Amino acid sequence: MKKFLFILFFFIVACCFYSCYDENNTYGESLVDTSFRNVSTDTSTVLLSSSLIDSLETSGKGVALAGKYTHSLWGTVSSTSYIPYSAPSFTSDADETLVFDSLVFVLKYNGYSIGDTTKYQYFSLHRIQEKVVLNDNGYLYNNASFAYAPESITSFRFRPKSSSEDNRIEVRLPDEMGKDLLTRLHNNDQSVSTDHFEDYFKGIAIVPSQDNCNALMAFAVDDTAAAIIIRYHVSSELNVSKECVIHPNTSNEFYHIDHDRTGTMLNGLPFKKVEVSSENLGNRGLIFGGIGWFTRLKFPYLNNILDQGKRVSIESASLKIYPEVGTYSDFNALPDSIFLYITDENNVVTDAVKDYLGTEVQGGTLVRDETFAEKTYYLFDITTFMQEELGTFGMYKHNLQLVFNEDEYTKTLRNLTVSDQKGKSPIVLQLIYKVYESY
Repeated sequence: MKKFLFILFFFIVACCFYSCYDENNTYGESLVDTSFRNVSTDTSTVLLSSSLIDSLETSGKGVALAGKYTHSLWGTVSSTSYIPYSAPSFTSDADETLVFDSLVFVLKYNGYSIGDTTKYQYFSLHRIQEKVVLNDNGYLYNNASFAYAPESITSFRFRPKSSSEDNRIEVRLPDEMGKDLLTRLHNNDQSVSTDHFEDYFKGIAIVPSQDNCNALMAFAVDDTAAAIIIRYHVSSELNVSKECVIHPNTSNEFYHIDHDRTGTMLNGLPFKKVEVSSENLGNRGLIFGGIGWFTRLKFPYLNNILDQGKRVSIESASLKIYPEVGTYSDFNALPDSIFLYITDENNVVTDAVKDYLGTEVQGGTLVRDETFAEKTYYLFDITTFMQEELGTFGMYKHNLQLVFNEDEYTKTLRNLTVSDQKGKSPIVLQLIYKVYESY
């Protein structure tokens, strides 16, 4: 009886399996033999070229860049700052006798530097000989300059202290200069009135030493920083010190850049309106604040992936940009962020590569490898850009610009050297796309 039940059970199960199988059913086959496939590649071509901004606005930035820095690849950059002054507010009793005590120039380091700041850097102060005026468009640029006296009125040295210490210094100016200013102010001389002060005293230029300056630093320019202070007292009030503060004209202050390219791959190139292929720069691209270089990225063969199937869709796209080892250091730190902007065929910016919410400009994430420097890179998610770019041609194609933010360009000498795909630190475009064999 047991043997019969076992045979009966086996027969029923076999019938069930047979009834569920349909030799014409292709559903299972379609799960295995799919009509699409996923492809991952990191060899997509990226072409680099570097361009120089025509003019870089440096006036009214609230910063005096002064010093000199030599980059291992791109030459020596030096900066001279011009600071004009506005007429001070000053009142005194005509019957009083004013006694001059001192004249000082106040400087406050704002925390930014490039170069070896463990050593003292030397500067000289010169009296500007031309009135500093803005261009018709209301700006001054990094190539602007005004004459200043060849003889310095004084010199000073500076070395930044630790961040927890006061980095404010006072530079003593000539007594004769201070006495003259105080006398004119006390006598209500028209030469120091509001309308004429900048004709009489045109300002001070901070000039780096040619021989004893190997770093560049940024000093603040505001109502109290970069001010000139006359200290004096009334003869009848010996123990009462008074001050007259001459504030900088914060709208007209600016810095001038000189770039010595001798012996570099940039030598012989124009100083504006230039685009240089990475092949002509040792397979490199560069971004350089203060001077105004940025890098352009092109993707000429992106549409080739469309030939791989009936339809192709990009699932994700990431860009890894590796700083070239040896072009940065503790004295030339990597920027925390870099940015990508979208340009049309005429290199006009039309948009920016946004974050995942699509609201903020995406700053490339710096991924540091403290053990292997060559594995440090900036990471961008450019999926949306690539999806929109796939299939475009001619006037509808776009490129990307790799840039700093405005403050990095106009208040620092921050720089970044990157490589094309044939260089020492090859750029990587990682694409994952889906190829549909049929619709």
